[in-house]
Amino acid sequence: MTNRIALFDKLLYDDCVNIKNKQLLDDYILELKSRDRAEKTIYQYSADIRAFFCYIYKEQGNKYILDLKKRSFRQFFLFMKDNGTSAARINRFQSSVRNLLVFAEDDEDEYEYEKNAMKSIRGLQKEKVRDIVFLSDLQIKKLLKYLIDKEKYQMALYLSLSYDSAARRNEILQVNKKDFLTNNQTNIVIGKRGKKFNLVYFDRTKKIAEMYFKQRGEDNIESLWFTETDGERRPRSYSSLYQFTLTFRTILFNLTGEFIEITPHSFRHSALENYGDGTHCVLQDLGKDKMPLEVLKVIAHHDSIDTTQSYLKNKDNEVLFEAFGL
Repeated sequence: MTNRIALFDKLLYDDCVNIKNKQLLDDYILELKSRDRAEKTIYQYSADIRAFFCYIYKEQGNKYILDLKKRSFRQFFLFMKDNGTSAARINRFQSSVRNLLVFAEDDEDEYEYEKNAMKSIRGLQKEKVRDIVFLSDLQIKKLLKYLIDKEKYQMALYLSLSYDSAARRNEILQVNKKDFLTNNQTNIVIGKRGKKFNLVYFDRTKKIAEMYFKQRGEDNIESLWFTETDGERRPRSYSSLYQFTLTFRTILFNLTGEFIEITPHSFRHSALENYGDGTHCVLQDLGKDKMPLEVLKVIAHHDSIDTTQSYLKNKDNEVLFEAFGL
């Protein structure tokens, strides 16, 4: 009978399983914790998914789960059935893996995953996609003030740089500290589909960086981001930047009494929206008016204006009401 013990191999998982699969699971676990899911539930999801990743390593060439086709998932569930696994156990595995894919599909700004390969497998229903969350410039300012007052300069720099540049988390992670204070653009980073470009930032971000570098002191880490354990420093991981965002949720709740389910790409959406309607602090500081869609497309490094438009608030009702004087 197939079970988690037979599928899961700790040494194989630690040493061999595709690192992108493990990073995706790390992000998903953080999200589940932020939603106050029970520890037992998180453990079960994680165990099922880790077992599935081991199967991918052995039977599917260690592919990234987001590259698998529907056939690959069907083969796995058929494999379980042929080995005597109960229907209830197979359904639970389906649920665990499906929910991970829903998370990746929802977080489209971080993961290039536009179509859930398990969506049409019989018996599964796609969960409601989360609404895009926008933060106002005032909310960003409140967050930054709190972080600076508490001398959490690294978090403040992550927030300010994300909001200035409208960059994705993976692009922010690639920023180096060298010459950061003397420029208004970062080193070249690699975005979606291999695009290479610099991220732009402005005076407030540079002022926060000055405080951060003074607090950080000297080290040999090239990355702008670092963490420290038992006196030993190392560059921050992709997942740890997600943890910053979960902290911001708590801070905003304590400041406003409202729980806002922001994600790392909320800052990207918010930056583009606020540049577009003229409320972004950078425009106010520079004496600039709101930016047209064509400029927002360049800031976001999108191939299509339609994609950029999809990142902004739907203003159909505003246009309609204005047209009829309502």
